[in-house]
Amino acid sequence: MICWALALVWLICGFPTGCEGAPAALKSNSNEETCKNQLHPGAGLSCCGGNAFNPEKATCCKAEDGYNQTDGLSQKVSVCCGLKAYDRFNEICCQLTVIAKPVPKARCCGKEAYDEDTQLCCSESRIILKRNSTDHECCGKKQYNKKTECCCPDNLEIRPKHPNCCMKQSGLHGTNPNNTPSKQIDCSQSTALAFPAPNAVCCGNKAFNSTTQLCCSKRRIILERNSIDHECCGQKQYNKKTECCCPDNLEIRPKHSNCCMKQSGAPQQSPASQPICTEPNSIPCGSSCYNPNHFRCCEKSQENSLWCCAPGRCEDTPSVYNPHTQICCDGCVSEWKPWLDQCCGETAYGFAQRGVLCCNNTLFTGREDGEECSALGVPFNPAKETMCSFKFHDSPGRHCCGTEKYHPKTEICCDGHRHQNRTENTRCCGRKVYDIQDPLVKCCGGILHNLNAGHKEQCCGSVLQTSQHVCCSSEDKEVLYMAKTAFRCCGHRYYNLSLWSCCAGKLSPVRPPGTMSKESRLLSVDNVKDADLCNKMHIGIVESVSSHSVVFSSVLMIHGRNATVTSLASPYILKKHDHCTFPKLTAWRSYFFDGVNVFADFNHYSTLQSLHFILSRCYRP
Repeated sequence: MICWALALVWLICGFPTGCEGAPAALKSNSNEETCKNQLHPGAGLSCCGGNAFNPEKATCCKAEDGYNQTDGLSQKVSVCCGLKAYDRFNEICCQLTVIAKPVPKARCCGKEAYDEDTQLCCSESRIILKRNSTDHECCGKKQYNKKTECCCPDNLEIRPKHPNCCMKQSGLHGTNPNNTPSKQIDCSQSTALAFPAPNAVCCGNKAFNSTTQLCCSKRRIILERNSIDHECCGQKQYNKKTECCCPDNLEIRPKHSNCCMKQSGAPQQSPASQPICTEPNSIPCGSSCYNPNHFRCCEKSQENSLWCCAPGRCEDTPSVYNPHTQICCDGCVSEWKPWLDQCCGETAYGFAQRGVLCCNNTLFTGREDGEECSALGVPFNPAKETMCSFKFHDSPGRHCCGTEKYHPKTEICCDGHRHQNRTENTRCCGRKVYDIQDPLVKCCGGILHNLNAGHKEQCCGSVLQTSQHVCCSSEDKEVLYMAKTAFRCCGHRYYNLSLWSCCAGKLSPVRPPGTMSKESRLLSVDNVKDADLCNKMHIGIVESVSSHSVVFSSVLMIHGRNATVTSLASPYILKKHDHCTFPKLTAWRSYFFDGVNVFADFNHYSTLQSLHFILSRCYRP
């Protein structure tokens, strides 16, 4: 048994700092949302047109017709089909109609979905036929065997392989959507259209010839292509041999302009060509050449559109300087002096100078001794004042909560908001406070929920899971779904048993014969019952994962009821009872675990917070 001090040392030194990222489920902690000047009370809301909705429980789709909210499907995993949201793993969008997939690789045939391995989508009227074999293709509304037959393009008749129409067909790369040699096109998000050419593709809800036309901009505008060298630039086209499309403003400029250089990834220089250096050991620097044994090249390190070293001194090329008599600060050359040995952005200065302070690459002059930089890069004197965000307070040495001062012994600061009457059990949940031992409140992803007496609702991200819902979770997401028959969780995906199989958090389209579909999800430590959480819980770092076991290192055993922490010998090997039902784990990340399951903490920023949460919730002196 070890003391708290040793546990803290382990937490600081034993865990790789790169693994302690912010919880994926944390989101905006605002308790209200304003949509079209109308205030909607509630936490975690977003706007869908003029209405407020919770993206954890619903999806907002926008189209030319306006906005529409689809309830029961989280925006984390949804895709829009016009104004209706759908789950692309189990459904498909065909001509603005959402259809359940018959197979994982389903495709659209008009407003219906079909299996391209066992079916064919034929003719402009989009008829689905049962495919006689893998050698069969469409010929109008019928199918033919391409090994022994051909489809005559003139009249869409099926003939033996040797007639003239077969020879004629063999010289074609495609004719129309009725004939097999043609590639069929179905702009299924809207309307299926006839081919304008053999190499037609979709442009929004229209078909276009990709050789003679262009599909440009987010508005899907079809332009007649001026030449094969022309490409899109916003709603216009440019010649890629002589022009470029500036990415910042989508303007068409000559090839040698600065924005063309920026687009190509080459260093931006003046239109003049780079010099040819003929002297021995010389290399180019902007428009000059220099010997690196005696001189240096002063280049810009920060990405700014204009190089201005001083008023009236704006340059667009690097320059050569002598490191013995000059100093280079972010592309700007200044005279070197013994006390000018530091850079603050483009300005040279020295620590020996009085009255200067460098904050966020900006040099402030006329400052008092003892001034420091605030977190926002504003100078202030901590001996005379307190700087809270961008607000000055006359009293020095105070603690900040947002823009205001606060008293840590009697107040608690939650996401920049002060709360009074702080007690030993007071904790933050987003901007709100709660008693961690109060059984009638629960904090989920920074959102505080009131519970009904006798009910033990669980968290799913920032929302509460009810009996009508299922929570699927992985390391990246916790997603709430409406419960459905013959569906299971695979990580944060909710999959159809007739389409997919799941093993260790990975979906596969074909289930091996004789096996049953498994459910795999990473459980949340916040949803563990107190009887289990407060008894014995382990925490450690994953060192290695195999199909039979998981190797943990730096393992602690936590007994929350007694508030004790014990260090266990490494390695600690946890055997898997079933490889496929076990969640996907990442090496060198920390997890909680018991004898059977592995848990993640989606509700706290660090392992230290997680450990403190368990001990505070469980310990009763």
